Amino acid sequence: MIKKISFIINGRVEIFPESDDLVQSIDFGDNRVHLPILNDSQVKNIIDYNENNELQLHNIINFLYTVGQRWKNEEYSRRRTYIRDLKRYMGYSEEMAKLEANWISMILCSKGGLYDLVKNELGSRHIMDEWLPQDESYIRAFPKGKCVHLLTGNVPLSGVLSIVRAILTKNQCIIKTSSTDPFTANALALSFIDVDPHHPITRSLSVVYWQHQGDISLAKEIMQHADVVVAWGGEDAINWAVKHAPPDIDVIKFGPKKSFCIIDNPVDLISAATGAAHDVCFYDQQACFSTQNIYYMGSHYEEFKLALIEKLNLYAHILPNTKKDFDEKAAYSLVQKECLFAGLKVEVDVHQRWMVIESNAGVELNQPLGRCVYLHHVDNIEQVLPYVRKNKTQTISVFPWEAALKYRDLLALKGAERIVEAGMNNVFRVGGAHDGMRPLQRLVTYISHERPSHYTSKDVAVEIEQTRFLEEDKFLVFVP
Repeated sequence: MIKKISFIINGRVEIFPESDDLVQSIDFGDNRVHLPILNDSQVKNIIDYNENNELQLHNIINFLYTVGQRWKNEEYSRRRTYIRDLKRYMGYSEEMAKLEANWISMILCSKGGLYDLVKNELGSRHIMDEWLPQDESYIRAFPKGKCVHLLTGNVPLSGVLSIVRAILTKNQCIIKTSSTDPFTANALALSFIDVDPHHPITRSLSVVYWQHQGDISLAKEIMQHADVVVAWGGEDAINWAVKHAPPDIDVIKFGPKKSFCIIDNPVDLISAATGAAHDVCFYDQQACFSTQNIYYMGSHYEEFKLALIEKLNLYAHILPNTKKDFDEKAAYSLVQKECLFAGLKVEVDVHQRWMVIESNAGVELNQPLGRCVYLHHVDNIEQVLPYVRKNKTQTISVFPWEAALKYRDLLALKGAERIVEAGMNNVFRVGGAHDGMRPLQRLVTYISHERPSHYTSKDVAVEIEQTRFLEEDKFLVFVP
């Protein structure tokens, strides 16, 4: 099966080239995706786009809501095509693909959440639209300008979130899709075109693709015109972004992180196991927030392990795994045999839908992902803290939630960036941080318009006549 995906340049779908010399391919097993090769004309159009977004925030959010309502409709053609592509090319199960589409609609339709996102991260929902008085100045946030998104394919929703953040801050979006997911950003942009091809938000979107090997001169030209870069992915992807971005701009890095779960002597073993299983199974551990290790403190360890296996089996039915290719199956079997050879206890599903490896804290061999979790029985939090690493540990899910109140300061001081209740690792609550920062703040430039000399301050109740102060040597008189 061959699928052709056209580029979208400034909100317009480009004509797919007829010549094979102008086409590049991405293989997905027996299926293949054809995309155009980036050309000079497309890059020039992207770089030359310079239309200021004069929309008010409520206009932006209403447009996103309108798009989201289409995604909410299960008969919407873009949604149906998107689900089919995730299944056919990326190996998603029907349930996983449908859930991804559902989350797109949830993000776009959550008007209150989008307003609160701007308010929490920028301080006011009005700061992008007007000058706000703050003490002795007026302040307003302006878009950085051209925002280049270098997307990853392991978590499609990360790309949606990245684009929505840039739209809320009125930036132009230049989106480079991933070789492992060329579908999500394209489908999202096409749904914007469906709603209004002439809308300023639609016109501000470009979706392209380039390979990091071979001739990257045009990609470098795009990067050199960026005002801000949002880079997702592994170390190589992050390093590429830093290398090719202008030295004076901000590169917002969402690089590789690990996450784990703490179960603290739960009374309700079933709820604890359900939450932990969810955090292992969502995205098949491909996300930074995915649980790869579980640290169990307290009694009833064996009962918890059995409950965990039961819930992993449940998730194999309600959220079936992504299909594994031959290499992934081989890696899974190899880790199982390595662990058994090392004397570790291993429980594995016959269909490789999950694997539970029991070991002491700190004993972890290879990790094939795909719902493989290392389970450690520990005595106290002190045995867990050494495995919280600054700039490396993202999400720590905890059960029961009240236990997080005991440990959150210790975990934060060691470097944990996010603490959630077990079973909630994929739900980023409004008001929370992302990888230790507030991303919207880095997508805007704060401009201050400061009050004139006759405006008196709290500490100096006279006009600021600096020349007179110097002439009369009275400066110290006004020092509080």
